[in-house]
Order: sequence, then structure tokens, then C-alpha cells
Amino acid sequence: MTDGRDVMGRALSQGPAQGTRVDVLVARHPEVLANVEGRFVGTGESPFTERGEQQSAALAAYIAAWRPYSVHASPRSRALVVAGLAAQAAGVEVHVDEDLAEIDFGAAEGLTYDEAVRAGVEIDLLGGPPESAPFRDGETWRAFTARIEKAAERIRTCGPRIAVVAHGGVVRALLVHWLGLSHRAAWAFAVPNASVGTLTLWDGSGTLRTFGIDPEECAVSAREAPQTPDPLS
Repeated sequence: MTDGRDVMGRALSQGPAQGTRVDVLVARHPEVLANVEGRFVGTGESPFTERGEQQSAALAAYIAAWRPYSVHASPRSRALVVAGLAAQAAGVEVHVDEDLAEIDFGAAEGLTYDEAVRAGVEIDLLGGPPESAPFRDGETWRAFTARIEKAAERIRTCGPRIAVVAHGGVVRALLVHWLGLSHRAAWAFAVPNASVGTLTLWDGSGTLRTFGIDPEECAVSAREAPQTPDPLS
């Protein structure tokens, strides 16, 4: 939304009125082959599909038009390529952050859900105890959440207007952290490839301003993106 209200329809003036303001754009990487094939890809790489290539150009243009002061990215090429294009167009730096990488899928890496089940890989995507891992031999929820929170704190100290290009799980984790929600609420956010959301942080506490811009609309949205931060009235 761009009419001065957040996604719950509340006037933004109801948010915090003082403190340090940081505007953040979060985006998921464009479509890759593993997404089309339904494969878990966390630590590995997967090439863009033809549609992903188109999304990459459109998403980079959208981010550049948003005029970030810097762009932060996962080290995986599916995110880093877009971040590099956006930063170059905007004339700003790219900061590669290992903590923005997708969760380590462990024994499920490179497999589809059905292949993982047949291979005996136990999967718990709904969030068991923090010390458990959603995938056998993979990263625990606690470890994943801890590094995302560290990245979130670094990001908000890097300037008044920051763009982040990462992964579906990372975008969800950043949102629940900044919005003060339970980690289980992460699954309430649908994060399609190349989709974009924006937040305003006041001393680290967030208000969700826009969310889920459709990937197919990125080219149009780039022309409509605000050129300067919206005043919080």
C-alpha cells in the first residue's frame, strides 16, 4: 500500500513518532530451476529459468528506482546477481552477508519433497523445538534465527534506506524479527520469487508498509516506485 496506511489498514501516524528511522526493502531472488522442479536449494546454486532472467532485470530496476543507500545480499548467485545489477544502476555498494544465506537443508539439499521422504529424510517445516533441525543434518531453527537476527541488526545500522536481496526463508525470518512476531508466524507470509516488501523501522521496531508486489508487475512498479522516502505524518 502507498496511501499512508500499513497492510492492516492502520494509519502510519499510529506508529512510533520518534527515534531513528530506517526504510528497508526486502526481496526474494527470481525464479531458478530448482524452484520449478520443487527442489530444496539452500547452500547450493541453481540457474535462473528464462522467466527468472526476465524477473532479474525487472527486480533490479525496481530496487534501483527505490533509491537505496546500499544493497545487502546473500552470497548465493541467485540473489547476488540481482543485488549487483540493482546496486550498479543505483550507484551504490553491494554488501555480501553470509548470514543472509538460505537455511541449510542438510540431507534434503537438491532433493524434491517426495525424493527426501523416500530417502528417509525427516522434515519438520512447521518449527519444532529451537534446537531441532527442520531437515536431517541441516541447520537448526535456533542457529538460523540467530544469524538472521545478527544480519538484521547490522542492516538497520547501515543507512536510512537499505535494500536486501535474499531467499524466501530469509525474508520470512527478517519480517518476523522486525515485526516482533513468533517464528511460527513466518509461514503466514507467502513470498513468491522476485516479490518485494518494504518496512519502516524505528529503533529496530518495524511497520510493514508494502508486501507481496507481484513479480510480473515489477517492470511497471519500477516506474511507480517512490523516488524519496515517504513522510511519516
